[in-house]
Amino acid sequence: MVTINEVAKAAGVSISTISRVINQSNSVSLATKNKVMEAIRELGYTPNISAKKYNKKSNKLIGVLFPDISNNVFGRILQGVNSVVTPLGYNTVICETNGELEKEIHFLDVLKNKQVEGIIMANVHIPEEHMLWIHRNNKPVIYVCQDIPDFGLKIPISSVNMDNQQAICDMVHFLYNMGHKNIAFIGGPLHDLSAGKKRYDGYMKGLRECSLNTSQDLISFQESFTIADGYAGMNQIYEKSSILPTAVLCACDNLAVGAIDFMYDNNIQVPEHISVTGVDDSILATAIRPSLTTILHATFDTGVKAAQLLLEYFSSESFKGSSFKMPYQLLRRQSVKHL
Repeated sequence: MVTINEVAKAAGVSISTISRVINQSNSVSLATKNKVMEAIRELGYTPNISAKKYNKKSNKLIGVLFPDISNNVFGRILQGVNSVVTPLGYNTVICETNGELEKEIHFLDVLKNKQVEGIIMANVHIPEEHMLWIHRNNKPVIYVCQDIPDFGLKIPISSVNMDNQQAICDMVHFLYNMGHKNIAFIGGPLHDLSAGKKRYDGYMKGLRECSLNTSQDLISFQESFTIADGYAGMNQIYEKSSILPTAVLCACDNLAVGAIDFMYDNNIQVPEHISVTGVDDSILATAIRPSLTTILHATFDTGVKAAQLLLEYFSSESFKGSSFKMPYQLLRRQSVKHL
């Protein structure tokens, strides 16, 4: 077993400093906390819970709400969260909401009754009901993969996300530089501020910057982000368009896989006839053929950052949340052809 002495040596601090970080003391700087947490994660150190002087009111629980726990994007985020909180003796209570507001509010109440200290949450959109719940219950909430609308309430809340608009804009530029001038778009619901609206905004921004024409016949919005929605979206574009696009930009990998399925069923070859791109770099992106050109965003690191923010809330009542943007990377694979 890794000892506290080994953690102290790896972090270059004293044993007492390690103890203060574990017990969430306000006397340790953020830089030192981050250094200690990194050493704890790398060494796999598990504190002796029975030996620690915990606050008796703390039951060391953190709530996690995800719309779809089968989505490996959320799985990687959860791994990042656990890499930070598990070594400190915290347990996560995971709830699946299907993106439904009633379930989200229900599970928020359930987590409150379980006396969780804070919540990490991903959802399709952030309604005012969420903000009012947080305001009433004063529970710190960190949103992941979503931006926070401004409802004017002073509440303990932060978000960790990538710049969805710029990421999709970059993908339009990539396709344009590969010779594509007729680029279609399959997106999710616009009430999803992040993966829905901002990814669509990025598509439109990219078209404008590349001086490309916009056609509503080449745009399809779906109710969700499933493979079936991608199939339906590509079918709509196929039926409406007098001339097929040379590329289809999809708002997530599931939509892209659905679009490729439709084209396979209709003898349209990818990328020989149409190029396809996605977002997320999911497991399917490299499992299908042709492998999918997509955007990788730092999902594991998103979980790490969200957990660190929550711990900062716990250790400092004066901590003010904010919106944090994580890096992303465009991954070129087989599904895009250079014209």
